[in-house]
Amino acid sequence: LAPLLPEENLLAEALSAALSIQPEYYRADALITLAPLLPEENLLAEALSAALSIQPEYYRADALITLAPLLPEENLLAEALSAALSIQPEYYRADALITLAPLLPEENLLAEALSAARKIQDEKYRADVLKTLADKLSQIENKQLFSHWQETLHILSLRTRSNLLSDIKSLTPVIFSLGGEEALRDVASAIVDVSRWWR
Repeated sequence: LAPLLPEENLLAEALSAALSIQPEYYRADALITLAPLLPEENLLAEALSAALSIQPEYYRADALITLAPLLPEENLLAEALSAALSIQPEYYRADALITLAPLLPEENLLAEALSAARKIQDEKYRADVLKTLADKLSQIENKQLFSHWQETLHILSLRTRSNLLSDIKSLTPVIFSLGGEEALRDVASAIVDVSRWWR
């Protein structure tokens, strides 16, 4: 029914009905269908609030992934990010972070997402999130970016060689933003030098 409802008050009524659905899988499914149709910010805020209360975390992640691009206000995005960071299975947390990263408007929200990305243990999930964040991070002022880069490089360097190489590859836009092609060449040269020690 949702895509056929012409009036805002009917969509509000549909949202109200969706929020009362008890099996959370079906509630999440209804929210995912309704979210793109909700015309008012207060309805989106209500949908987000409902999504955050969904207990199986993979359903919550799915709902957040659908809602995130529709959230108009920074405080709602901050709320969505906070909810994403609390998701325990790393795959679902990474998925939610990948969706949120390009939307985060504030440098402090990006820093929060970067901090969460660095803590992801799985190499592939972490690399995917870092790659998404790198594009957004490379747009911020170099002084702030350098601070993030230093801290991130230190943390990532404590992992295995394959992890470090994968993470550096994901962060190439950040390296380029900080120092252009010369910085990329320097990093590549440093990797070659260090790899000699690992043999």
